[in-house]
Amino acid sequence: MPDQVSTYKIACRGGLDTSRDVLAQGEFSPGSATQLINYEPAITGGYRRIDGFTNAYGTVPGTGSVLGVGVTAEINDGILACRTPSSGNNYVHRWDEATSAWIAITTSGSPTMTGVARVRFTNFNFTTNKTILTDGINPAATYDGTTYTPITHAQAPAAPAYATGFKNHMFLAGDATGKNKLFFSAPLAESDFAPGNGAGVIQVGFDIVAIKPFRDTLYIFGQTEIKRLQGTSLADFVLESVTHELGCIAPDSVVEIGGDLIFLSQDGFRPVSGTNRIGDVELETISKDIQSLFPDIIRDSNLAALTSIVVRQKSQFRVLFAEASSTGIIAGLRKGEQGFVYEFGKLLGIEATSAASGYIGQYEYIIHGTTDGKVHRQEQGSSFAGLDIFSVYKTPYVYMENTEQRKHFYKVTTYLRSEGVSDLILAVDYDYGDLYEASPTNYNLTTAGAAAYYREATYNSTAAFSGNPSPIQSTNIEGSGKSIAFKYVTLGQSPSHSIQGIVLTFGLGDLR
Repeated sequence: MPDQVSTYKIACRGGLDTSRDVLAQGEFSPGSATQLINYEPAITGGYRRIDGFTNAYGTVPGTGSVLGVGVTAEINDGILACRTPSSGNNYVHRWDEATSAWIAITTSGSPTMTGVARVRFTNFNFTTNKTILTDGINPAATYDGTTYTPITHAQAPAAPAYATGFKNHMFLAGDATGKNKLFFSAPLAESDFAPGNGAGVIQVGFDIVAIKPFRDTLYIFGQTEIKRLQGTSLADFVLESVTHELGCIAPDSVVEIGGDLIFLSQDGFRPVSGTNRIGDVELETISKDIQSLFPDIIRDSNLAALTSIVVRQKSQFRVLFAEASSTGIIAGLRKGEQGFVYEFGKLLGIEATSAASGYIGQYEYIIHGTTDGKVHRQEQGSSFAGLDIFSVYKTPYVYMENTEQRKHFYKVTTYLRSEGVSDLILAVDYDYGDLYEASPTNYNLTTAGAAAYYREATYNSTAAFSGNPSPIQSTNIEGSGKSIAFKYVTLGQSPSHSIQGIVLTFGLGDLR
């Protein structure tokens, strides 16, 4: 029996880290994760098991996958979706809240669905709220809640893939016959591309894969190059180079969050951060902790089918793929000693052929479409549309400052924030999985408490976000080793919980 009993505290923060060496991770970031599946950085601290999603909008009429979804505040009931029609050409549908049904929108101009892989919705307001649809096969079209109007002006691109409003002009790009051309409309006239009215075309010098306005600047992304457009009209538009060294490799990876534009480049997620110095843009990798994941993602994933969404109320973005077996990525901003940093985790079990997010009134809607024509709403419920949620958090191996001294382990105290009754399995592992060390049995943890008030109250208010009055779970363990790791696993449809910290009680043994 050791003479002295000590404790070791682990604050659960840092997110998934697959790039740091095992000794450094255990010493300097013991609360990070070597596995983090379906947990998110929690605004209340620690790692929170993500919410589920529900089939809130049934099945869109038609055949095949959902090709696009949109959240369009102040246009009808705010939810739009596209799917290949079984007959006719009405491929766009709006959700009718009163009847809980999809209503087909009459799509004039006889659009074809042959070759359409992704329909993108972009909201704008020149004189009234509208959305513009682009798919790279058909002319761009606007929808104002009543009328679908193709943009068929003689000088407009015939089949743009990307659109955005910028400085009261509609910008279109990605047409197959002019992939290096950026088209812009006359001021406050999204359908007028006549040069004499203030419209024009800009040759950017590379194939455009995404366009996005940010801080009075329009960023134009290629796969290996980025440029930006500044100015307000044909008279003073200026095109400048940002970088010739890298670009965006997934068109729908570009999101605006945390005062940045984030995009997927060849070496991970990068922000475009504007500075106060004129003509200066900072580019840096924000995903160094998960750098080792990207070669597999780039090699094995259909990047053209990747979709990304922002969860604004949680300062998160999520990257999703079209197969349920694919591993998505969740990234959340967390305030640390050096300011706000991103913490990452993996998403498993969310199949998304398209996704969108936005506010309708005071509520944020996060939706995604699937291969079987359904439209789901995320941040709802405790299951994946009736299927169990699998979640894992595994710590690094920690050795309590001495790599060579054996420790006798007595107790693990887990600090949890419960949102209801949940069952967790705690697995303990010694010495990096050494086969010669005894592996203890798994331990069962059950959180108790009333239902949470989370998402029913305003963040940073005086409201309580959980109902568990005693969040401490103490588990007696046995065994010894030079290092130890903890793994928390859930599988089911229980309410969410947060793992906020771990305290280990141990005694020092001999040096060997």
